[in-house]
Amino acid sequence: MKESDENENQTEEVGMSNFVCPNCGSDEFITQPNRYDCLKFVNRQFQVEKSEFTNEKERIFCRGCGAEIGEKASAQNKKVVLRVT
Repeated sequence: MKESDENENQTEEVGMSNFVCPNCGSDEFITQPNRYDCLKFVNRQFQVEKSEFTNEKERIFCRGCGAEIGEKASAQNKKVVLRVT
Protein backbone atom coordinates (compact mmCIF):
# COMPACT_ATOMS: atom_id res chain seq x y z
CA MET A 1 0.00 0.00 0.00
CA LYS A 2 1.31 3.43 -0.90
CA GLU A 3 1.97 6.03 1.79
CA SER A 4 -0.70 8.35 0.34
CA ASP A 5 -3.27 5.52 0.51
CA GLU A 6 -2.35 4.91 4.14
CA ASN A 7 -2.78 8.62 4.93
CA GLU A 8 -6.20 8.64 3.24
CA ASN A 9 -7.28 5.61 5.26
CA GLN A 10 -6.09 7.25 8.49
CA THR A 11 -8.08 10.36 7.62
CA GLU A 12 -11.22 8.29 7.01
CA GLU A 13 -10.74 6.34 10.25
CA VAL A 14 -10.18 9.43 12.38
CA GLY A 15 -12.91 11.50 10.71
CA MET A 16 -12.65 14.91 9.10
CA SER A 17 -14.27 16.62 12.11
CA ASN A 18 -11.08 15.92 14.07
CA PHE A 19 -9.13 18.27 11.81
CA VAL A 20 -11.22 21.40 12.40
CA CYS A 21 -11.64 23.79 15.30
CA PRO A 22 -14.15 22.26 17.73
CA ASN A 23 -15.32 25.79 18.56
CA CYS A 24 -16.22 27.10 15.07
CA GLY A 25 -15.40 24.39 12.51
CA SER A 26 -12.60 26.31 10.76
CA ASP A 27 -9.83 24.25 9.22
CA GLU A 28 -7.31 27.12 9.17
CA PHE A 29 -4.89 27.83 11.99
CA ILE A 30 -2.32 30.56 12.57
CA THR A 31 0.62 31.03 14.89
CA GLN A 32 1.54 33.86 17.18
CA PRO A 33 5.06 34.53 15.97
CA ASN A 34 7.95 34.12 18.32
CA ARG A 35 10.17 36.32 16.17
CA TYR A 36 10.19 39.75 14.67
CA ASP A 37 11.90 41.36 11.67
CA CYS A 38 14.29 44.29 11.91
CA LEU A 39 13.70 46.54 8.92
CA LYS A 40 15.59 49.35 7.23
CA PHE A 41 14.15 51.84 4.77
CA VAL A 42 16.37 51.58 1.68
CA ASN A 43 15.68 52.88 -1.83
CA ARG A 44 12.17 54.02 -0.86
CA GLN A 45 11.11 50.64 0.54
CA PHE A 46 11.45 48.56 3.69
CA GLN A 47 13.92 45.70 3.58
CA VAL A 48 14.42 43.03 6.19
CA GLU A 49 17.84 43.45 7.73
CA LYS A 50 17.56 40.48 10.11
CA SER A 51 15.05 38.42 12.06
CA GLU A 52 15.29 37.95 15.80
CA PHE A 53 13.57 35.35 17.93
CA THR A 54 11.94 36.14 21.25
CA ASN A 55 11.98 33.83 24.24
CA GLU A 56 8.27 33.21 23.86
CA LYS A 57 7.05 29.85 22.69
CA GLU A 58 5.12 29.80 19.42
CA ARG A 59 1.37 29.40 20.02
CA ILE A 60 -1.33 28.15 17.64
CA PHE A 61 -4.75 29.78 17.22
CA CYS A 62 -7.85 29.09 15.15
CA ARG A 63 -7.98 31.58 12.30
CA GLY A 64 -11.77 31.61 12.37
CA CYS A 65 -12.55 32.34 16.02
CA GLY A 66 -9.16 33.02 17.63
CA ALA A 67 -9.38 30.15 20.15
CA GLU A 68 -5.99 28.92 21.31
CA ILE A 69 -5.21 25.35 20.31
CA GLY A 70 -3.53 22.90 22.68
CA GLU A 71 -0.68 21.68 20.50
CA LYS A 72 0.47 18.82 22.76
CA ALA A 73 -3.07 17.63 23.53
CA SER A 74 -3.94 17.75 19.82
CA ALA A 75 -0.90 15.63 18.93
CA GLN A 76 -1.65 13.12 21.69
CA ASN A 77 -5.35 12.82 20.83
CA LYS A 78 -4.80 12.99 17.04
CA LYS A 79 -7.44 15.70 16.72
CA VAL A 80 -7.68 19.45 17.23
CA VAL A 81 -8.10 20.22 20.94
CA LEU A 82 -8.67 23.67 22.45
CA ARG A 83 -6.16 24.78 25.07
CA VAL A 84 -7.52 24.82 28.62
CA THR A 85 -6.58 28.00 30.45
